Amino acid sequence: MLTAILIFLNTTESSGNFFTDYFRDRYTLRMVETLPDDASNRILIISTRFFKPENNYMIKRGLHPRYRLFHFIAGIKGDTAFVAPIESLAEVSGYLPDNRDFLVYVDGHGKTFGQTMERGFALTGRFNINLVVFDWPSDYLALRKTAYNADEVSAGFVIAMRDLSEMHENYFRSSSVSVMFHSMGNRILKNISTSRLLDNMPKMLFTNIIINAAAVKKQNHAHWIERLNIQKRIYITVNDSDINLRGASMLRLAEQLGRKISSHLARNAFYVNFSNIATSEHNLFLGKSQSEEIYPDIFDFYDMAFHSKEARFTDHTSFQIFSPSDKSFLFSVR
Repeated sequence: MLTAILIFLNTTESSGNFFTDYFRDRYTLRMVETLPDDASNRILIISTRFFKPENNYMIKRGLHPRYRLFHFIAGIKGDTAFVAPIESLAEVSGYLPDNRDFLVYVDGHGKTFGQTMERGFALTGRFNINLVVFDWPSDYLALRKTAYNADEVSAGFVIAMRDLSEMHENYFRSSSVSVMFHSMGNRILKNISTSRLLDNMPKMLFTNIIINAAAVKKQNHAHWIERLNIQKRIYITVNDSDINLRGASMLRLAEQLGRKISSHLARNAFYVNFSNIATSEHNLFLGKSQSEEIYPDIFDFYDMAFHSKEARFTDHTSFQIFSPSDKSFLFSVR
């Protein structure tokens, strides 16, 4: 089970790596001042990693020592990934379409910059959204180091969302914005909720918060989730068979929120229970397993949630979605 959650990285831990090291298996990287006009799957990346702009954006392991935020616009063309640094989010309107909804994506444990970027490319193409990646250094074997970095970047996330809210108000007012925290990325959300940082978050930015496959302790989760006041709706996905969360539960000696429905539920959240589908997949939103072929409702749920809609289904829905504050909002399982 230990191997289920350890991600072995093929990057070095020396003084630094050039971007090309991260793309050697899939993309050829080109750092550019402006993206090609025909670059597809464009995404905005806000990163907390230790970049060195003076050295062709070499990246060193860990957080920037002064907690600096770096902004990039990235896109793909054939087998090449283009990345363009930008000075501020005011430049984004020249790159992203103004008729798409926005999703902020916060990834979990074990991801290099390149892996997170590739996931962003996949999501924006799959769901036809403007994808904003909040990138943070989680590419370690030790969960405790990732947990430490999640704590350290929480304030940076608040700053990034305040900037994003201003950009949205100025250039994309007609588009909705939702956010998904995946796996250990939910530790960032928990840190914000249990601290004074929550008072500094924009209150009108997010429609949906998706707490996806959360690798945080299930115990007492209602206390911090019920403090959240920066959204219209909250969805918490649950899957008893999630193999990554099984491993995390064993290592941490604590049940993980994304794995079990508890008796003490957050009154302001909808729980989306995939357990009866009996899949071990940790990343259901990517559609890489056979589960989605059998149960297309999985895609439908994420598509609605990512586009800031309320997830509603019929009695033929393949999984349960319910809220402790609305017992009638319960659907049967095939």
